[in-house]
Amino acid sequence: MRYVATVGGVEREFDVERTEQGVYRIALDGRQFEVDLRRVGSSSFSAIIGTETYDFEVVRDGGELVVTSRRGTVRVAITDEVRRAAVRAHRPEAAGRAEIRAMMPGRVVTLLVQEGERVEIGQGVVVVEAMKMENEVRAPRSGVVASIKVACGQAVEKGELLAIIE
Repeated sequence: MRYVATVGGVEREFDVERTEQGVYRIALDGRQFEVDLRRVGSSSFSAIIGTETYDFEVVRDGGELVVTSRRGTVRVAITDEVRRAAVRAHRPEAAGRAEIRAMMPGRVVTLLVQEGERVEIGQGVVVVEAMKMENEVRAPRSGVVASIKVACGQAVEKGELLAIIE
């Protein structure tokens, strides 16, 4: 089945075929990978691709997955091609106010934009350090930064308002 993964506003298409219990064939960018995927905890997984092993944790947050590994944390939205086409056909362009909120408790380390600045969908707005990893919080839509609600060095809680885009 064909899927689309959106990471940081960038879409990547890939195909997944289950070949046997826990083993999948994934086609991405003209290359194929055999992936042996196992659940090792309630939200922890281990994947073997060739001779490499990858351990990661996956937690659902609304319509996205938060994937944490040794390399860092990323937010991923995954949809299949059929649903994606249906949503695009019936959804008008996002308009109005968009609130950017902290994904987890942490500390603001960098403000990447200023009030009044125009941003594009997927553009970094704020960097929050959480669990010794820096996480770039991106604009959910294009628009103008109406307000920045935090300052560098400020501690933030999960769900705390960071910025507003209009």
